[in-house]
Amino acid sequence: MAHRFLRDQEADAWERSDFPILCNSCLGDNPYVRMTKNEFDKECKICTRPFTVFRWRPGRNARYKKTEICQTCSKLKNVCQVCVLDLEYGLPVQVRDSALAIDSSDSIPRSNVNREYFAEECDRRARMGIDYESSYGKAPPSNTIQKFQRTTPYYNRNRPPPCTFYARGICNRGVACPYPHEMPVTWELSRQNIKDRFYGVNDPVAAKLLKKAGEMPSLAPPGDESIKSLYIGGLDTRVTEQDLIDNFYSYGEIECINFLPSRPYAFVNYKTREGAEKAAEDLSNNLIIKGLRLKILWGKSQVQKAKFGSQDDEASRQVQPQPMSYFNIPPPPSANCYPSMDPQRMGALVPSQEGCSNGPSITSYTHQGMYHPY
Repeated sequence: MAHRFLRDQEADAWERSDFPILCNSCLGDNPYVRMTKNEFDKECKICTRPFTVFRWRPGRNARYKKTEICQTCSKLKNVCQVCVLDLEYGLPVQVRDSALAIDSSDSIPRSNVNREYFAEECDRRARMGIDYESSYGKAPPSNTIQKFQRTTPYYNRNRPPPCTFYARGICNRGVACPYPHEMPVTWELSRQNIKDRFYGVNDPVAAKLLKKAGEMPSLAPPGDESIKSLYIGGLDTRVTEQDLIDNFYSYGEIECINFLPSRPYAFVNYKTREGAEKAAEDLSNNLIIKGLRLKILWGKSQVQKAKFGSQDDEASRQVQPQPMSYFNIPPPPSANCYPSMDPQRMGALVPSQEGCSNGPSITSYTHQGMYHPY
């Protein structure tokens, strides 16, 4: 890259930017992020053009991160400049293209000269106001991509790698070492490459997700035709009853919805079995409401409800709460009542007590201070 500094920056179309294109996970959970900005500091890992590099720390316990590809390549694939994952779904490019049926293997050239010329031509068209020729964001999301899309940021990806000096037994920092003192683990996801992820080929993370998608079971309907209710789990205070109606009404007529804001679950009851089966087939593993991925199961039949209800009643009858003695007050005496124990000895009027558990069954007091146990 040394020969490039002898040439004109504007003629070579080197990229200069003010803020990076990042996903929420790479940006971090700290709302006050301080970044360093270095213009033309590194070459893009894809098009090999110098670009503006940003470096920051996404969290207190995170490692420093920096942009790896330029913004032109990021816009062409709609990916993050750091992790090279899709900005909308948080998935690898190979998984996204397979789920959306997008064929982009030959859209971006891979040779040294052609890919640099292609990136410069895209920048020139962008300055003229012509949008990038990309099919990303135009295809509707499929069921497969909704099952695996990340709805919340994954900040564990920002953790620092294991200390290499500790692995060799020569780390002398001790507790002051910013890297975790643990042995590195080599497995199938350890061999990741930025170019393979960008072009969507030979990505081990994508291969693992696609394999998981093929093995994911579907929600089979129960044999009892009387079951027309669906169990919705994982609710939060953000989800309302109207949100459930908006997501389930299109599959059939809803009879009622058993929903309480204080409980993390609800039941959607349909009037027909066909509506419940359509909702279970389409929304299983891909029901997302306000950023929450909800769980769908079939409800129980009336026979099962009665069975479990009778078991609960029997268990409640077997386990009866014992009377508790509050404030350490001793129970009344069971026998041997003495005249000094009479509260009316000094003239107090106390109504007669009946049904004492530990003492006599009935005890009546008179105004003369005499008591008669029965």
